[in-house]
Amino acid sequence: MSKVAVVIANPVVGAELGHLGEWLNANDFEVRRLVRDDVLPVDAADDADLLILLGSVWTMARPMTEADDDPRAAAAISAEMALVQRWVAMDRPLFGVCFGGQLLSAALGGQVHRQSAPHIAWETPGTEMDALRAPWVLLHNDAFSVPPGAQMLAEADHAPIAFRYGRAWGVQFHPEVDESILAQMFTDIDASPDISEPPLAALRSRADDQRADSLRLFDRFWSEVGS
Repeated sequence: MSKVAVVIANPVVGAELGHLGEWLNANDFEVRRLVRDDVLPVDAADDADLLILLGSVWTMARPMTEADDDPRAAAAISAEMALVQRWVAMDRPLFGVCFGGQLLSAALGGQVHRQSAPHIAWETPGTEMDALRAPWVLLHNDAFSVPPGAQMLAEADHAPIAFRYGRAWGVQFHPEVDESILAQMFTDIDASPDISEPPLAALRSRADDQRADSLRLFDRFWSEVGS
């Protein structure tokens, strides 16, 4: 029987599903998109079996109310947070990536802070979970704390990068990316070649392993939350 996965993302920058899309297709999910830029109704994802929150160039580290901020952001983030709080209260499966993980942390009472510099790297985190013990792409300006009542699943040198709370998981890294998606992310943020090329080269060198690692992680997630 087909299941429904609702994906919340901005129209561009971090909107591609990549390996996650492959996994959803293989596991008989129908994907339905909601646009993060809209002020989403709190019950917009109620008919889904899985909620996925993707990355963003927006920030959770401060209110997005400054003059040069996207004028839609503050209201849209508030609405998305209410939706996520409702989803978690209903104990429904959720997977948050990068900004999505930060929003989940904040929705649960955690903190999101701006780092002194953007963190762009391949890192294997410290973790007791085999499915997380792999090199992952990190590309983020902000970092989340593990919220009260949640369990940290993985930690890098600079910050926690994975946690779970009930059936909701938040990760700071990007398990969805393949080379084309990562290249587009760097283009979207106007990264110079000296910044973008090392992680792209690393991804090219282990593309098959990266795909396998990502699919294994999604399998582990769903094995724990899908029943």
